[in-house]
Amino acid sequence: MKNIFGKALLIFAFILLTAIRVFAADMNITSVTYDNSSAFLSINTFDNDDYSFSASPKLYIVEDENKAYFDINSAVLKCPAQDLVLTSAGIKEIMVKQFSTNPNIVRVVIYYNEGFNPNDIQLRKLNNTLFVRFNHPQLQNYYFQHVYAEKSASVKPVFENINIQTPVLASQNNVLNQINSAFNIANSLDVQNYVLTKKDLILPTKYYIDNIALKNGTVHITGIGSLTLVKPIHLTNPERTAFDIPGAIVNPSIRNKEVFINQNETIKIGQFDKDMARIVITSQNAQNYVPIIFGDTQRLVFANKSSGNIQSISSSKSVLRSVNDEINDLKTHSIKLVFSKPILYGFEKTSKGLEVNLYNVDKMSDVDLKSAFIFEGIQLEKTNKGFYRLTIPDIENIDVHAGVDAKTLRLKIKHSTVALPEKVEPVIVVEPVIPHRATGKKYVVIDPGHGGSDCGATRNGIYEKNITLDVSKRVAELLKKKGYEVVMTRSSDQTVSLQERVEISENVSPDVFVSIHVNSSNSEAPNGLETHYYKDNSLMLAKTVHASMLNHIKVNNRGLFKSKFYVINHTTAPAILVEIGFISNSAERGQLVSESRKQATAKAIAEGINDYFR
Repeated sequence: MKNIFGKALLIFAFILLTAIRVFAADMNITSVTYDNSSAFLSINTFDNDDYSFSASPKLYIVEDENKAYFDINSAVLKCPAQDLVLTSAGIKEIMVKQFSTNPNIVRVVIYYNEGFNPNDIQLRKLNNTLFVRFNHPQLQNYYFQHVYAEKSASVKPVFENINIQTPVLASQNNVLNQINSAFNIANSLDVQNYVLTKKDLILPTKYYIDNIALKNGTVHITGIGSLTLVKPIHLTNPERTAFDIPGAIVNPSIRNKEVFINQNETIKIGQFDKDMARIVITSQNAQNYVPIIFGDTQRLVFANKSSGNIQSISSSKSVLRSVNDEINDLKTHSIKLVFSKPILYGFEKTSKGLEVNLYNVDKMSDVDLKSAFIFEGIQLEKTNKGFYRLTIPDIENIDVHAGVDAKTLRLKIKHSTVALPEKVEPVIVVEPVIPHRATGKKYVVIDPGHGGSDCGATRNGIYEKNITLDVSKRVAELLKKKGYEVVMTRSSDQTVSLQERVEISENVSPDVFVSIHVNSSNSEAPNGLETHYYKDNSLMLAKTVHASMLNHIKVNNRGLFKSKFYVINHTTAPAILVEIGFISNSAERGQLVSESRKQATAKAIAEGINDYFR
């Protein structure tokens, strides 16, 4: 009897163990996020002892359909299916969906444009996340990137604080080595010395420098994200020039590695601080080396200006189309330069002031230079080397932002000595009015997407920026009637960068932040509402506002998405981004410009915010 019972117990244990293994084989995918600043798609899961991604998942390329895809076997999509439509020179659309059940397979499909090399797509697993990295991303998110500053302190830090408890290799027990090893194909898989890490990780997401190379006597530095360059520092004994890049981390494999430009000149990149990279050129003629920034703000070239190599860096020529100079206050103004094609540019501080060299700009449209600039002394002229140079004297401080389409530069300039010229009206740029903090009142920041030179999505002469501003004003008015204090990141047709929108919100310290956008797709078919959130403190706000919109507007429900949009990722308050319809869908486009749809949308958003606070 005991033997029979023992055998039965063994059989039961075997069946139970087999069942556990079967159930354990499925991996839950909890979120899919796209990081614009770092050009990563991250597919987040829970690690499973019985299942893991291979070191290099198989990517299938279907050339005649301009698409690539890979499958995640034994996986269940626990978040909404994703359809990310990108405006890019490379990637058009990324779809993540449950491809099949029994067996459970999640498929990721990447559609790309003609000329894009799908072999540039890399797949790597780091702990419980699968990263999809695009080597040459050129996302058009219609916003400006901070590319130059006089002082590193004026460059706003871009950090994410993440609490984790996870096993990592002892040799990789820091954030930089984890990131680096995730993309290191040659990394050994045999090391089994794991430690349990529990701490706050600070992840810089602005720029990751991963390569340095010599080409025709020039030094090419490339990375992922977007770089900001600070005014160089000239040092002696030995003669050298240092260039700092705030918000940047350096691949450990190239950190402090001395590269010979020639027999007597070297360059190296160091991690000067936890969030600062420093590039040092050692040469008797170090001050002759000038930085040249590519339009994608991911590539930086150093060339000796006396060698004649600069002109050979790019064969593409651009035309200066317009110059717009706007007064901010008595000593501050903003110059916006618009070009026909992406530009190469650099900055030099000389005895004349700051020189902005436009290296591939050799022509100019009908621009009246005599009346183009408000303050005296500013010069825009063609050099004897064939490119244009903008010289700005008497500078106290300057910040330069570049449009991500690489065709626009915006310079915010503070002069040290000059005053406002006569007969010029100051304060053309409209700054948001931040109300005095009243006890007991709820504060809301409304962020109308795009604006100014950034039109957003367009179809048939209809601009996203106009729809979002109209709806946002209606939302603000409805909220004010309910007793809320409302601040808008823009209240007119003006250009406001992503960083500036976040700064406005952080200065207000609101109870909630709501960004309003109109969606777009390469296909005319998609339509409906989406609500995006990123941080956990924003999920309830997203659910409440999304439900309110569905109650007030008869339209397709595309669901909630956990998305790493800049403005909802970098704000402290609960923050969401609502996509109120598709401008690319002809029927919905007609509704979006109608009074009834705009008012219904505004009412839905306002009531959703109000419901959130109940």
